[in-house]
Amino acid sequence: MNIRRVPIALRLFLTVLLTTLVITTVSLGVLHWTMQKNFARYVADVEMQKLDHVISNLAGVYSVYHDWGNAIQAQILQIEGTAAPDDYDRLSRWWLRRQYDIALQQRYFQENTLISVSPGLNKTEQSKPILDAEELRMMELNLPSEYQPFEGLKFPLSSNQNIFRPDRKSEAKPGDTAQNQNQSQNQKKQFISLPDRLGLSSRLSLYDANKQFVVGEPSDIPVSYRRIMVNDKIVGYLGLKPVLDQDDASSINFFSNQKRYLLLVYGLTFLTSLIAALLLATYFKTPIQRLLQGTRELTKGNFQHQVKVNRNDELGDLSTELNHLAVILDQHEQSRRQWVADTSHELKTPLAVLQAQIEAMQDGIRKPTQEHFESMLRQVTSLKKLTQDLADLAQAEAQQLKCYFAEVNPWNVVLQEVENFKPKFAQADLSVSVQGEGANLQLDIDRFKQIMVNLLGNSIRYTEAGGEVRVHTEQSATHWSVIVDDSPLGLSDEQLARLGERFYRVDDSRTRSTGGTGLGLALSGKIAQALGGELSFDHSPLGGLRCKLTFPKQLNK
Repeated sequence: MNIRRVPIALRLFLTVLLTTLVITTVSLGVLHWTMQKNFARYVADVEMQKLDHVISNLAGVYSVYHDWGNAIQAQILQIEGTAAPDDYDRLSRWWLRRQYDIALQQRYFQENTLISVSPGLNKTEQSKPILDAEELRMMELNLPSEYQPFEGLKFPLSSNQNIFRPDRKSEAKPGDTAQNQNQSQNQKKQFISLPDRLGLSSRLSLYDANKQFVVGEPSDIPVSYRRIMVNDKIVGYLGLKPVLDQDDASSINFFSNQKRYLLLVYGLTFLTSLIAALLLATYFKTPIQRLLQGTRELTKGNFQHQVKVNRNDELGDLSTELNHLAVILDQHEQSRRQWVADTSHELKTPLAVLQAQIEAMQDGIRKPTQEHFESMLRQVTSLKKLTQDLADLAQAEAQQLKCYFAEVNPWNVVLQEVENFKPKFAQADLSVSVQGEGANLQLDIDRFKQIMVNLLGNSIRYTEAGGEVRVHTEQSATHWSVIVDDSPLGLSDEQLARLGERFYRVDDSRTRSTGGTGLGLALSGKIAQALGGELSFDHSPLGGLRCKLTFPKQLNK
């Protein structure tokens, strides 16, 4: 079953686009929902700011009666006289409407002062009001001079206080009879209301300190509240029913316009996110394609190919690592080719010698004497050693070298091998000195012996006649080391750095004459690693080479 492949750039494009659309959709949806839900409440809160005078007057009423029910009942009886029980609810709502009208008048007369300008008056006289606010109220509304929150009535009323005042139409005129005058005095005062353009009075309601409904217009929807304070104590709340309804025509028209604007914003956001996602996907797609092309070149063996991605992010780091990998692979390829060339060269020399000797015997040029057979045997031994070293080195590099660990004292192995090499030291006219002490370590004794043979043989090949070879040990609480120092030939720093490479010889002609293959030190280093140790090289105090073989004592068991 073939699964359709989705490129990473397309995935990134769709992810950014869909994420932006989801966030935008949810945000605009929540905004539209909260606007519909809370806009009417917000309008009511703004309208509440216009009811400061009503709040102040209601606080004054409560400070006199200390109870909303008593205040409403007393003032209805004082203004209207006796009221039937059926009219009480209507009069109660009328009472709250009357508080709003009085507060509206107070606000009106505070904001408007009658000013008359006469041509003969100076600027000082022109700016002086002819009538102040109190006189204007008396003239326009026929209110008493001792105006309080309720038409000048001071609560509780005194026995001599006149509750009812005639309006202008009922004032006594010359010639009226006493009976007409008495009737006009008993008439109720006509209260003049200012126009309620905002319609606030019909939406007011009064609540006690526990927000229990007292009087006004009850509402099934949440209302806006303002506290009524007396002596820093909440005595009640003035409620205002929202004027807007989600289902009325004005609200529907308003929210329809808002919805169109939101859809326009949504469309612009979609277009912007589309362009941004496309640019972002392209921004990441280009370096990814270059990296992909670089890996394809590496699989083809083109290790000189370099990926050029100038970015300061993970993709830039990946391109740097890929280029570094290409360099390492190129070095390994060069090493592999050198390995093949060196191996074939090393095998070719003894094989050529053997072939020449055998052909000479076949042609009768050389006789099959004991001396000739010994010469041929030396070539065979050299080939065997070379192939064995190559096999061991390949196994060591593949970490497949077989080692059999046992508790041994490596210093005894060193002394034994030095003793075995004494004839060769004497033949090369070299003096050898040994000094040290051993330690019990977990080692493969045969592999350790193989390392010591390579180190001692290397010293014999590269030390001039009359020179010196010194073998000694160093140890600490954690490590044990055996050191082989020899005298000149000395090595340069560059030659010292290359020691341990396969087929590397300091003096190629000298090594060939003594039978060296250039694999001994490389193989010794790999065997030391397999045994858990380390082989290092440095300049010797004797003027030649120092080989230091170190093993940790943690391997002791």
